[in-house]
Amino acid sequence: MKRLIINCDDLGISEETNLGIIDCLFNKKASSASIIANGIFFNHAIKNIKNKTPDNFFGIHLNLTEGSALSSDSLELLTDEKFNFNYKPSSFFLMNLHRNKMIDDLIYLEFKAQIIKVLNEGIKISHFDSHEHIHHSPFIYRILKKLGKEFGINKIRLVKESIVLKNLFKDFSHKFVSKNYVKLFLLNFCSKRIQNNFFLSPNYFYGILNSGKIDRDEFFLYLNNIKQDSVTELCIHPANEFVFSESKKNEFSYKKFTYSQNRLYEKKLLFSEEFQKNLEDQKVKLINYTNLSFI
Repeated sequence: MKRLIINCDDLGISEETNLGIIDCLFNKKASSASIIANGIFFNHAIKNIKNKTPDNFFGIHLNLTEGSALSSDSLELLTDEKFNFNYKPSSFFLMNLHRNKMIDDLIYLEFKAQIIKVLNEGIKISHFDSHEHIHHSPFIYRILKKLGKEFGINKIRLVKESIVLKNLFKDFSHKFVSKNYVKLFLLNFCSKRIQNNFFLSPNYFYGILNSGKIDRDEFFLYLNNIKQDSVTELCIHPANEFVFSESKKNEFSYKKFTYSQNRLYEKKLLFSEEFQKNLEDQKVKLINYTNLSFI
C-alpha cells in the first residue's frame, strides 16, 4: 500500500494560513499540520482548530529563527534585547563545529516552553518538526530526543528527499536564489548522519526543492513517485486569500514567505479534482503521524 502524509506547516503564522490549513484538514485534503507556538496568530489558530479538527493532528513546528522567544532564559544567547530570535538557520548547523555549551541548555528550555504552551491548550502533539528544518542539526536532534523521552513524543520529521531528475533543474533560478539546492543537500546529508534510534519517521519526504514555488507538474510528479509499501510525507503551505493592511505588514516579521501567493496555489492544488483522482488511481491512502507504528 502507498501511504501519504500531507502535512501543512506554519499553523499560527497568519490568520489566512490558519483558515486555509483548517479548510484542508476539515475537507480531508491534508492529513496533518504543525503549529508554531510562538506564532503571532497562535491564539487564532487554537480558537479555530478546537472542536473543528480531529485530535492528534498537530505536530509542533519548533522555532528558533523567527519571532519572539517564549522562555525568559533565551535572552542570554538566542535573542536580541527585544526577545526576538537573532540567529539564521545556518548558524545552528555551524554550531555543531563550535558553540558555547550553555546554548544547548537554553535551546532545551526554549523548546520545552513551546511544547508546554501547546500542551496547555489541550492539543496532543503528534510529532516534532521545525521552522526552517533546524532540528536536522545533530546537536538539536539530540535535544529533541531528550524532550521526546520527557514528553512521550516519539515521532519526528526527517527530510530524506528523493531526487527526481525530471524536476531537479526545473525553475532553476528560483531554486538557486532561494538556496533550495543547498538546503536539499544539507538536510539529506544531516539526515544520514543522525543516529535515529528513538523516533519513528516517514520513509520519504518531498517539499525542500520546490519550497516557496511549487507548480502543478511538480506537485503531481511527487505524487506519482510515491513508493509502494512505504510512507511518504509531502510538506505543503496552504492559505486562504490574504487580507492586507499597512499595520499588519509592519507588525509581522514573517513577511515574504508568509504572504507568498504560492500558498493560495498549493491549497488550490489540494482541492483540485485531479488531485483526488490521482490518489484514487494510485491507491494512495492519506494518513497522519499518529498512524505511524513501530510494528
